Amino acid sequence: MKLERLLSMKGGKGQDSYANNSQAQAMHARSMLHLLEETLDNVHLNTSASPPPFTAVDLGCSSGANTVHIIDFIVKHISKRFDSAGIDPPEFTAFFADLPSNDFNTLFQLLPPLVSNSCMEECLAADGNRSYFVAGVPGSFYRRLFPARTIDFFHSAFSLHWLSQVPESVTDRRSAAYNRGRVFIHGAGEKTTTAYKRQFQADLAEFLRARAAEVKRGGAMFLVCLGRTSLDPTDQGGAGLLFGTHFQDA
Repeated sequence: MKLERLLSMKGGKGQDSYANNSQAQAMHARSMLHLLEETLDNVHLNTSASPPPFTAVDLGCSSGANTVHIIDFIVKHISKRFDSAGIDPPEFTAFFADLPSNDFNTLFQLLPPLVSNSCMEECLAADGNRSYFVAGVPGSFYRRLFPARTIDFFHSAFSLHWLSQVPESVTDRRSAAYNRGRVFIHGAGEKTTTAYKRQFQADLAEFLRARAAEVKRGGAMFLVCLGRTSLDPTDQGGAGLLFGTHFQDA
């Protein structure tokens, strides 16, 4: 709970803010849009006479424009699927979810204005406007965030590497997994890396259990996770140039 209340990307719109330092995430997100399209093509569409709103969620939205671009892409792609089937698209709802400490105010200021028009086709055609309703959802995605069977599509990119907590054993001086106060496992021993691995496995299991309860039948989920080229969990080469020993020293 302490981490959940304190941990977040740097908010605001200043020089050091996440909003102005998330270009790498944006570049990688653009490179995977074709994979996102493939996943969206497999989502079940409710073709009833009065379908409920199509609901999409970005888990770990942070406070920059990347999440807005992704949700906009999802809404437009699903709308095209309805159009191709000769069916009027439903209304759309988007939930932006992150920890309570996230700067939701900055995020909401980045949202384009909502088109207040009864014709969804005209809403979608209006450049620089928003064709979906939004809400912010504060809370850890390692727990339930939504009512059962209410979400059509989950998206989460570059977020699941954040654990719910520091493994207790790595902060216990009496433990063989004690990490000597360091915040990274670069160069750590097997006991330390095993503790982090078990924490990740437990967190991911809770994440999947929560989403399994929340997703509608026929819904889908698109997850982008950081990885490494080496099988050695203590090898933080590549990303480690940014997030390894240099960052720790700073």
